[in-house]
Amino acid sequence: MRIPEEKIEEVRAAADIVDVVSGFVRLRKAGRNYTGLCPFHREKTPSFNVNPERGIFKCFGCGKGGNAVTFLMEMEKISFVDAVEMLAERYNIVLTREGTPMRPETREEIEEMYEANRLAARFFYDTLQGDAGAVGRAYFDKRGWKENTRRTFGLGFAPDAWHDFLNHARAAGISDEMLERTGLIVRKEGGNSYDRFRGRVIFPIFSVSKKVLGFGARTLKGDEQPKYLNSPETPVYVKSKVLYGLAQSHRAIRDADAVILVEGYADLISLYQEGITNVVATSGTALTPEQVYLLSRYTRNFFFLYDADSAGMSAMLRGIDIILESDCDARIVQLSAGEDPDSYVRKYGADGVRERLGEAVSFVDFVTARFQAEGGLDSPEGKAQAVHRIVELIAKMDDAIRREFYIRDISQKYGIYENLLYQELEKALRLKKKERPAARPVELIPQPEEETAAPGEVPKEEKDFCTLLLQAPSELQSEVLHGVRISQFHDARMQKLLHVLFEQEEHDGSINTDALWSYVEDDVGMHGLLADMLIERAPISERWEKEQIVRPTDNRRLLLDAYKRLLHRHVQQRRERLKEKLRFETDADLQRSLATALQQLLALDTAVKGCLSFADLPDVEDED
Repeated sequence: MRIPEEKIEEVRAAADIVDVVSGFVRLRKAGRNYTGLCPFHREKTPSFNVNPERGIFKCFGCGKGGNAVTFLMEMEKISFVDAVEMLAERYNIVLTREGTPMRPETREEIEEMYEANRLAARFFYDTLQGDAGAVGRAYFDKRGWKENTRRTFGLGFAPDAWHDFLNHARAAGISDEMLERTGLIVRKEGGNSYDRFRGRVIFPIFSVSKKVLGFGARTLKGDEQPKYLNSPETPVYVKSKVLYGLAQSHRAIRDADAVILVEGYADLISLYQEGITNVVATSGTALTPEQVYLLSRYTRNFFFLYDADSAGMSAMLRGIDIILESDCDARIVQLSAGEDPDSYVRKYGADGVRERLGEAVSFVDFVTARFQAEGGLDSPEGKAQAVHRIVELIAKMDDAIRREFYIRDISQKYGIYENLLYQELEKALRLKKKERPAARPVELIPQPEEETAAPGEVPKEEKDFCTLLLQAPSELQSEVLHGVRISQFHDARMQKLLHVLFEQEEHDGSINTDALWSYVEDDVGMHGLLADMLIERAPISERWEKEQIVRPTDNRRLLLDAYKRLLHRHVQQRRERLKEKLRFETDADLQRSLATALQQLLALDTAVKGCLSFADLPDVEDED
């Protein structure tokens, strides 16, 4: 059943684009707009703009653009209806339906996986509350995790049975094939299936928008089973691109402008319960460039709070390289031997952890301490090796100013001339440039492969005119639209846009730019193009605003001048075609005819330039 258009408009009006985007991107105020790092491609200099007045976003790097609905569609790979429903729930809008029930269509595979995972998370959570979950509750009680904490993270318990969830999912209409592809069941060679998670406490893994991506499960038995069992990788759960706890902590990370990295589920939950909420867990996997890039949208300040064992130290050393390559800052919190964040916060409380965070050391001091602990600084060769390693790390930074500060620090610490350190740095930078692969955007969301070439640039005259038309006062839009001929536009996207504007004006009596996203499909980048015409880049917003505060007559003049430039281009193209024909024409009569036509086009072009209103514009023929 269809959602009424007035309800869709209500959701659009209620959705705060800054609020919605802030759930995924760390935004900063810049004039009338907000800017941040684009979530759709890798970048270090913010080119992603959000305009709260128009309720739209636009990335001037990759070209993506749209409103709150299309932003969620892009980020979560969900349908238009699902995005509207998500926003309606967020802003407490009750959606109504109209029309007769339609035969349900097959959902996209991604949406089916989300639904299967959502069903599983609810099943495990409900099981924890019942009799079968007593052993799971006892484990959580032993950990000291309160009921509110369990609810925040959706913790659950999988019954110690082979088919309990499978039967539950079948009853809910989820196919065995989908359950297997989502990793919730395992199919044996003989064809029989059984639950993947049995007799384990469950840690659901959420996306930032609270979609269930997969699960981590810990055994409560002392047998030879693996301690932790995770969901296999699926189109919605790619381990290298997911961080446990980010759904709960992303706002705290943005507000604190810092993220604390821990290794395990228990570390994160115990810290979070004690009020240290700007924390995420890598869940036992090595930190990846995709994870660092994901976090860099919220902060560039990383604090390692790993276990105080050799494995934890090695993981931090690997992670430092990745963080520095992403032009972020890494600091290391060193716990006492035998401690981990979970045990430490339970022993010393949040204040004890914050005290350690305040004592965090730079990566230079951390690497130096590692060399010293291993006896590497007891000889000139060892000291040289330590300095070489630190300079290699500094070379990973793109920020030349930061590199200079670190070089000075090393010079003072080791008593080495700065010019020698700069020579080593230059060698490392040359090697880095030689080894660096061609830049490629990191996909944070599964994307379909491109099958068609990207469309070319929209002719400047056509884009300029349509931009002015979309930004003009409502009463002027309708007036000008009736003086425009779509056939004078050569770009198919601009023709499509004008068709939609004509339909809106004819049906509603006015143009509604907020509703354009629903009428224009994004098959050739139309949403990004629309946003490009509706939003101004932050650095020029103040100047643009001053230029646009003009009288209605000036707006009319601007539109007329833009359309005249468009017509001039149209006439000039026709003249070039006629000149080409004349060049190869041998028939005298046709030569005279073509020459006359060229003279007429020249006179037409002159007439267009002299017009003072849309009503005075001459009729420009479309054919030669």
